Amino acid sequence: MQKLLTSNIIPSNHPIKDLPEKLKIRYLQGLGEALCLIESNSDNTQKAKFCYDVLCESFLGKTLEGGWVVTKDLRHIKNAQKLCRSGLRFFRMSDCFWWDVYRIAYQSGLPIIDSNYDKSLKKTVGIFTKRFKDSANDLFFQGGNGVGLPQTLVTQYKDEFIYRQHPIKRILIVGTMSAGKSTLVNALTGQKVAKVKTTVCTTSISYLYNNPFIDSVIYSDGSAYIHNSGIENSFDDIPNKSVRFKGSIEKRPLLIIDTPGVDYAYDESHRKITYDTIKRGDYDLLLCVNNGPYIERNGENELIDFVLKQKKKIVFIFNQLDRFDPADDSIEESLKQFKTLLKSKKCEAKIVPFSGKAAYLLKKELDGNLSRFDSIELSALKEKMSSLFYDLGMYGTGICSREGDYIARCGLTNLETIIVNQ
Repeated sequence: MQKLLTSNIIPSNHPIKDLPEKLKIRYLQGLGEALCLIESNSDNTQKAKFCYDVLCESFLGKTLEGGWVVTKDLRHIKNAQKLCRSGLRFFRMSDCFWWDVYRIAYQSGLPIIDSNYDKSLKKTVGIFTKRFKDSANDLFFQGGNGVGLPQTLVTQYKDEFIYRQHPIKRILIVGTMSAGKSTLVNALTGQKVAKVKTTVCTTSISYLYNNPFIDSVIYSDGSAYIHNSGIENSFDDIPNKSVRFKGSIEKRPLLIIDTPGVDYAYDESHRKITYDTIKRGDYDLLLCVNNGPYIERNGENELIDFVLKQKKKIVFIFNQLDRFDPADDSIEESLKQFKTLLKSKKCEAKIVPFSGKAAYLLKKELDGNLSRFDSIELSALKEKMSSLFYDLGMYGTGICSREGDYIARCGLTNLETIIVNQ
């Protein structure tokens, strides 16, 4: 599942994009037949069918009825390989065809080492076609170099291969209700993938994978998959999602694990779900989100005590500091008290002064996705952060942020640096 959720299922420079729709259908019918021929009934087949349907939607704007079928003489596979590049009569599509077959088989876990499968495919390959088939097989399953295949597609595979050379870093986010966990998730991803309300939002564990290759969302319950081209849609009942993270962590293999607030008075299961997840320890870094203006609440102190017992890498997010009033509050004094509290618990964990709201809106601004209301709110936050009092990056690093560098001033630069290096 992880491999599929972090794969590029929609190639960006695919030669099929230049073909008329009638020829695209012929190509996709052949691809569907070749994939369906590998294995007809398994969980991996469902994953392959999902990849195939997404590809059809990308090229045709719809799924292809009747494309996932094996004909008696395998004519769809043969016809697909006979297609020529647009405007290039003598250049056939066999190279990218076999790249697609083995790419989807690799992503979905289909078994390609099968004598019956190879025997069947021999009926569809010729002298020139065989070398493309073998090259694609070697590239994905034998560590080959993809000689003879389209260079842009080979480069895409190598980018994904390099991405997976690094183990995925698992980041667990915990906090009390309304501490700003969901806003933090949205700020890190740069997408509205978690609901933000003043009441309870997250009610179960949610896993969010970084997919640096697509600008859409994939949802999965572990077996079925859904592709959604719109970003700002939340399927709260589906635990696994993947989306392209924005900012300095865009190319990093990351998994964000979001949890329910631990102090929801009307449902004790929320606390149990989160505490059980913390105890299991299936994460590399724990971000404990604390509500800066209300840090002395009993729920906050109890959660801090619990996470410190786990002996894991912890970073405390001192959030919502944009709500402090210079006339009545002191960010510096509040941080000092919080540090004293942690020191009394024999904790030397890092503390990140932070404004999740500002961080999220600044990420949205980078993509030009601000609504009119967002623009008004961000303008007010920028005015605040222009003053030394609201330079949250300075409180976290001891160094004044550059004028106008609001990403640093809201604390996001400091936080993402810690995530990458911790």
